[in-house]
Order: sequence, then C-alpha cells, then structure tokens
Amino acid sequence: MSMEKRREPRGNKEKESLKDSSFRRLDFKPLQETVEVEEKALKKEEIVEELSEIEKDILDIAKEILKLKRYDTEFEIESESQIQKYPIIEKLYAKCIAKLSYRKGYSKEEIFLGIRELEEKNWIVTNERRTKLEILTNEKLVSILDFIKENPGIHARDAKIGIELEITRTPFLKHVMTLERFDLIRSKKIGKTLHYFLSEVPEDYDKFKVIFLNPLIPKLLEEIFKDEEVTVSKIAENLDNMYSGTILYHIKKLKDLNLLKSAKNKSGNKIFLVNFELLKKYNDFFDEPDFTQLLKGL
Repeated sequence: MSMEKRREPRGNKEKESLKDSSFRRLDFKPLQETVEVEEKALKKEEIVEELSEIEKDILDIAKEILKLKRYDTEFEIESESQIQKYPIIEKLYAKCIAKLSYRKGYSKEEIFLGIRELEEKNWIVTNERRTKLEILTNEKLVSILDFIKENPGIHARDAKIGIELEITRTPFLKHVMTLERFDLIRSKKIGKTLHYFLSEVPEDYDKFKVIFLNPLIPKLLEEIFKDEEVTVSKIAENLDNMYSGTILYHIKKLKDLNLLKSAKNKSGNKIFLVNFELLKKYNDFFDEPDFTQLLKGL
C-alpha cells in the first residue's frame, strides 16, 4: 500500500481560502440592488415628512390592516361613536391602541384623531387596500404620475400612453382612477373626453387647455403677434384661405378668455392685442403649445 500523502482536490483548497478571506461577502445580492433599496427607503422618509409621528405610526399599522379582505373598505368617520359602523376602522383603531398606547403613550383620542387626519389627507382612502405611501413607492403608478406631469391634459386615447408607458387604455384608466382617489391627480371633462392633470395644477388653466387643443389657435395668435393691425380677412387668407366667420368666432372665444382684446392705435385703426403675461403663466404649467419662441420676439 502506498504511503504517499493523498492530495486534496483543488476545489477544497479554494473553499478554504474563501473562508479565510476578509473580502468574502456573505450577502451575494448585487451591490447596485443594495444601493437602490437604501435610496428607496430614504425616499419613503421624504414622502411621509409632512405627517406627524403618530400619523406615521398609524400608517404603518394601516398598511397591514387594509389588506384584510374579510373587512369592507367603505368608511367615513367623523366621531369615535361611528367607529363600530366600520369594521375595518374598528380593527385599525383597536390594533393601534394595542400597539401604540403603552409603547408610545398615545391616548385613544389622539389615535382616533390620527386615523381621521390620515383619511382627510387621503393617506387612507375608501375602496383602496393600499396607503398613499404604497402608491407613491409603486414604480408603475409613479411612472404614470410623472407621465401626467409631463403631459398635462392627457386623455386615455392618446397614442403617447402606449408608446411611453407601454400599457393599453384599460390598465391606464384603472391606474388613473386609483391616483385620483388619493387626490394625486384630477380629471376634467373637456367636450366629451376626460383629461387628466396633477391636482396641484390650478383649474383656472383648464379653459385655456381646452381652446389650445385646437391647433388653429396658436397659429391665429402668431398671425396677430406678427402684425397687430392685421385684418380678419388677411388672417383667414394666411391660414389656408379659411372662412372669415371661423376666424371671428375664435377671436371672440380668445377675447372671452382674456387672451386677446381689441383696441385702437394712434391713427384710430382697430388692432388686436395678445395677453402675453397670460401666455407666460400658461407655459409655467403646460408645455404645449409652447409660446416661448413667440414671446422671445417681445
């Protein structure tokens, strides 16, 4: 029998060296993924910054309670006596008392007021089994929110939805309904079509968005901008020999919206004046139509 020392397989030596290595990582998740998780956690803190400590604590508990499908999500509370009418809120209220009263010293009244505040601020929403925090950290919903921010007044049949969001009309409508319930966006019926805006965009500008959906209007304003003394017949001629009555109709609409007004020059001739300040304010909220190039000629 050979007394020669048996050689260890090469693989075993490599394993031993790995064990001894101070550079060995026990967590083999990609480093990039770890960074992204940390960034997302930071983002959550920024999102809930507007909430009080008790509201944040209640929201953490609500996240789990809302998912309990044995309870109906319908509720609208005004006083503590109404809590029993809504089993899901009764469950949330009881859970918050059990978890927060002793540990954080919150009173029952403070907990009730915290729940009501979260409802009033749309952090907890009727008919939704998610909190606003979950909405604002959902990649798909945030992408739609950003899309509406970039395309204020967008409607569900716009081809951009399929191209940029890569979803069809039906899921888009489902998602915007959720965003609207949380008061993150609002809808406005323009003609026969629903258009979507961020909630923070003043409704006063919707009427301008309506008229600018007609591509003729920016062209009409440009004609007047180039020559304030231009006649209606000349505008009609410059715009592909359009009927003068159509031009007069749109001029009246623009006057009603204070985008245009009639005046007389020193010679007594009738002129049109464009409300440039209003166009500037409009472009603060909406990118299209873009009047910046036109206004550079001032």
